[in-house]
Amino acid sequence: MTKAVLLLNLGTPSSPTPHGLREFYKYFFSDPFVFDFNPIGRWLLRNLIILPFRAPRIAKDYEQIWMAEGSPLKVYADRMQVSVQAAFDESGEDVLVATGMAYSQPFIHDVMADLEAQGIRDILLLPMFPQYSTATTASIFHGVKEAAALWSEAPNLHFVNDLYQEPAFIRAWSILITSDLENDDIDHVIFSYHGVPESTIKKADDAGVCEFGECCKKITDANRLCYRAQCVQTTESIVRALGWKPDRYSMAFQSRFGSQPWTQPYLDDHLKELVNKGIKRVAVVTPSFVSDCLETIFEIGIEYREEFTAAGGENFALVPNLNDDPAWFAAVYEIANKHLRAMPDVATPAALADRA
Repeated sequence: MTKAVLLLNLGTPSSPTPHGLREFYKYFFSDPFVFDFNPIGRWLLRNLIILPFRAPRIAKDYEQIWMAEGSPLKVYADRMQVSVQAAFDESGEDVLVATGMAYSQPFIHDVMADLEAQGIRDILLLPMFPQYSTATTASIFHGVKEAAALWSEAPNLHFVNDLYQEPAFIRAWSILITSDLENDDIDHVIFSYHGVPESTIKKADDAGVCEFGECCKKITDANRLCYRAQCVQTTESIVRALGWKPDRYSMAFQSRFGSQPWTQPYLDDHLKELVNKGIKRVAVVTPSFVSDCLETIFEIGIEYREEFTAAGGENFALVPNLNDDPAWFAAVYEIANKHLRAMPDVATPAALADRA
């Protein structure tokens, strides 16, 4: 066996406890791609605020979403790995499927070392982040490249850069949304994406075109690294597949942290605006994630639901994420298989990956 598909994700706490959160945050809050400021300030934030105070509080939130088998993100990642491996095995293709995490086990460096030991030469890197961001995609590609640099002979790496544009990804979401909303009493659907600081998007704007508005309506060479533009395009691709009219849906961003401006419109404000317009039965879809996690199940499913109800909303439905839906697992196999067949024979990472 010489080929592998490495499914990449950030990771998750090993347990819904203060210790489990501290172990996870120790890595997460050390990543300069995520927290791009003075290293001393990052150390102070992590060790004086996050680990002693935030970890115990967020551990209680994780308790409410924990599955019998563990964290939802890890559970669904494991199920995906098994499903995609089985699909390759059934097709007779000699491909190994593995999972690598940035901030929790199985750590990327460990998985990459194991792939080298098994004699793998060609590796397809498939990140579970549909839209590009320096805090996710660039960070995890950087981690893979660091691990590959330790190999005695450089592997042939191929990076899947634009999951949000993959037809199979869009198809999986359209199937899931159609099935889940078929019998729901809903007036409006909100596509909610994880927010990022506007400064993060500006740093990737080499062409100086970012205005956080009309410039996001179309992907061009100048804005192809813009997270917000990719979110807009994701929404438009899904609603096009569903055949929806513009008044059926809208878009917003959740999970802002701190006082600086983040991508807008903010979901909490947007929900209140909808209620004020008389739209009181909504559903929320979260296409910046591929599996449910704290930000979807707890933050949206509990906290935002309570805010919506308090503002006068009547029906709030959270559409489950792709999780372990058969259409999604089939899509991942289809995407991986397509890119494996297109892999070059020499170790030349994609241009976007070189930005990591």
